[in-house]
Amino acid sequence: MGKSADEFVESYVANNAGFEPDLDRLVTEPSGLDAATMLQTLANPWFAEPGRQPVALQMMCDFMAPEGSIYYDAIYGAFEGQRAIRNWLIPTMAKIDFIEFVPTAPPALFDDGSGQTSLDEWEMIAVFGEDRMPLSRGVSVRRYRDGWITWACDVYDTGPFRVPPPPDTEINVDAEPIPDWPRTLWQRDTESPETSAASIDFAALGDTFHPTDSVYHDPIFGEIHGRDAIGAWLADMSDRAGNIVYEPLGPRLDDGSTSVQEWQQMAVQPDSSRVFMTRGTSVRRRSNGQIMYAANYFDTASLSDPSIQAAASAAGLGTAD
Repeated sequence: MGKSADEFVESYVANNAGFEPDLDRLVTEPSGLDAATMLQTLANPWFAEPGRQPVALQMMCDFMAPEGSIYYDAIYGAFEGQRAIRNWLIPTMAKIDFIEFVPTAPPALFDDGSGQTSLDEWEMIAVFGEDRMPLSRGVSVRRYRDGWITWACDVYDTGPFRVPPPPDTEINVDAEPIPDWPRTLWQRDTESPETSAASIDFAALGDTFHPTDSVYHDPIFGEIHGRDAIGAWLADMSDRAGNIVYEPLGPRLDDGSTSVQEWQQMAVQPDSSRVFMTRGTSVRRRSNGQIMYAANYFDTASLSDPSIQAAASAAGLGTAD
């Protein structure tokens, strides 16, 4: 029997006493943990204590496959291979050690047909002494193959990071500005069907939400509560959808109570060409056949790009028939 998550963390911490980040480190043998145990180790409360995040980051990098693994971040884009991931992740997170990642829902683990995929939802909280400032909500999707993590995608709205902080906060306003939104070229999953906005029955979708206890999270529109309000919002969206297509970036996974789908939103132009708009991840949680919770995670930064706004207009987005 392999180590439990607690045993692995205890051993890992003991073996890394006096830890100093080693950006040249390359781990070529898998940890021996299965996907569920890796997921538990990454959530171990030991790492939540101040000053312990660098060890957690090294462990996360150690879990990434040496070659071919992908880590995508909504601000910095995609990095390939364990060494590139390590050289980006550890120094970058050291600069934002004032941010906590607080879970907003239980994690989920799916059989994806080729291995396993995990889902984590969280909210970034900036901590300055006694002050706690909520930032973006986000989602992490990780794929596990042969003892390694081969795919890790963190999707969230980078908009709050692009707005100057209030003058009375302790945020370093002289810090280096964050990069422009990443131009990552995604390959759609050809084995999964794409979805056009025109094919969605928004009225029927609205009816699947719980009458009173359901909630819909959207980076642009915020939280919408209850079937009637969600249905009205969806009806408005249906009138403004335009010629938009959601190309899958992985299979739709569903364990009966929770589902997740990664996608990229494309604006179909009059000549049938497609223009990238944003990359997102959708999560649905159900109880007794009704949707209790829905969240669409995507970055609004790319949607402010003039070229993308022009493509959206050409696709009829935002205009009713």
